[in-house]
Amino acid sequence: MEWGAEYVGTILLVVGGLLALWRKKRIFDRTNQYGVERFPSFWRKLETRMKDGLLGGASIVLLSSGLLILAFRYEDSWGWVVLLPVYVFLLFIVFLGS
Repeated sequence: MEWGAEYVGTILLVVGGLLALWRKKRIFDRTNQYGVERFPSFWRKLETRMKDGLLGGASIVLLSSGLLILAFRYEDSWGWVVLLPVYVFLLFIVFLGS
């Protein structure tokens, strides 16, 4: 079985989405009935916020890479809608650097 871009992109999108949901569930589980997050100590708060930040960053990277893989694969049909802002941003970086 050959792993095509569709499979890899879809798996990255699913894993990124699951990480984002897991992060939101962790935040929801810590809130009380008034919507305030509760932590046992300051150090636990730092540790928890760091884990949430890493989960959020990983989910953004995985979602972006999965979307870009699928956009490059389907550039002739719908991928140009996603890739056009990417190309404009890359041109902006090139002209800004020179």
